[in-house]
Amino acid sequence: MKRKSVNMMLLMLALLLVVAGCSSNNKNNTTDTGAKNTPSKNANSTPNEPANETPKEKTKVQIMSWWDFTTSEPLIQLKAKFEELNPDLELEYLQIGTGYADKVLTMIAGGGDLPDVMMLAMDKLPIFADKNAIQPLDKYITPQYKDSLYPVVSEALAYKGQTYAVARDITSKVMYLNKKMFDDAGVAYPEADWTWDEFRSIASKLSKDGQQWGFYFPKFTDGYTSWLMQNGGGYATNDGASLLGKAESIEALKFLQEMVTKDKSVPTESQAQQFGTADTAPFIAGKVAMITGGLSSSTAFKTNNVEYLVRPLPQGKVKLSTSFVNSWVIPKGAKDVDLSWRVLEFLSSKEAQQIALDTAMGLPAAKDVDTAAFLSTHEDNKYFIEALDYSVPFPTPLYGADFALEVTKQFDLMWLGEASVEDAVAKVEKAAPNLLAGKK
Repeated sequence: MKRKSVNMMLLMLALLLVVAGCSSNNKNNTTDTGAKNTPSKNANSTPNEPANETPKEKTKVQIMSWWDFTTSEPLIQLKAKFEELNPDLELEYLQIGTGYADKVLTMIAGGGDLPDVMMLAMDKLPIFADKNAIQPLDKYITPQYKDSLYPVVSEALAYKGQTYAVARDITSKVMYLNKKMFDDAGVAYPEADWTWDEFRSIASKLSKDGQQWGFYFPKFTDGYTSWLMQNGGGYATNDGASLLGKAESIEALKFLQEMVTKDKSVPTESQAQQFGTADTAPFIAGKVAMITGGLSSSTAFKTNNVEYLVRPLPQGKVKLSTSFVNSWVIPKGAKDVDLSWRVLEFLSSKEAQQIALDTAMGLPAAKDVDTAAFLSTHEDNKYFIEALDYSVPFPTPLYGADFALEVTKQFDLMWLGEASVEDAVAKVEKAAPNLLAGKK
């Protein structure tokens, strides 16, 4: 009996030690979270190992563009920054190449699946807005955003008093100089305040008949409109009136025509295109010493190791440069306009405009973008920024496409010297009222 009693006591003592040990372990390994009896999210989880959670699926937002998004550094960087700032969204680019505007209009008219956001050139904005193919944005646009823009931008984003777009970037024209061609010819670089007469003289000095030329401009409206406006004339008004018949416009056209036909300091289109179809091709080939262009042209020059200088456009009667503003819009029929606006709000932000500048996509639309690094990379980059203060929007009449086709048709012989400026302009002016009114 004594042996049984001793054994029983030893057993009870062992049980007490086990219970005490378990209690001690629980006290040391439990963190007080303020919640009681919280079940584990994963029954197979081990202590100190996070439970497996299914990541939330991101909402895809589609952007339509005419650019190849697989190779476009600006689009690649915009996507990365947007998704960093908006972790619940994923940008998906779609591309339409040739015939972009017409194809997109057909899509919108057909009411099919539409992207959430589209890239749109400013000369197409009036026709898209007039056809009710894009959303007005006035309920989203703040006074602060408008105040942040360079003056030239706001007008380019509006149609009949309503804002339909936010700016992608700006292209203000400057004059590029092929440094090697100047140096080889022993011609001094022009000063920033050079005149038309000085420009014409320099172009002649840099020309060798049929071999190289001092200047090149493409023989369509974007190539010479700034010259018309600098002389006090113009191309057309946004409300649909031709300005080509003005004496100041005719004077400017004669100035340019004589550089082609008399001075031989500007190549014809057939002469220029023997070096390639791009407007920059003869400059890159070292056959043209001066060419007008925007910031994006510098990318091609750097890629091809062309050493260049930049100057403001030579001054006519008015100090002026034309600006072309590319934009982002929301198509009519977009599934969720508020969601689309989140994308536009980013694309028009300081961060996105900084990317546009840093990747040479174009000049920033916002005045608060940091230009310090840009100004330090090339001694002449200040002329790009300065041009924004005296730039005016490129004219964009509603039916400008049909008018431009007629102008190009009638001016072809003029640039070859086979028709006078007066005769070519008279033929355009005859057709202009109907064309600019949308009556073919």
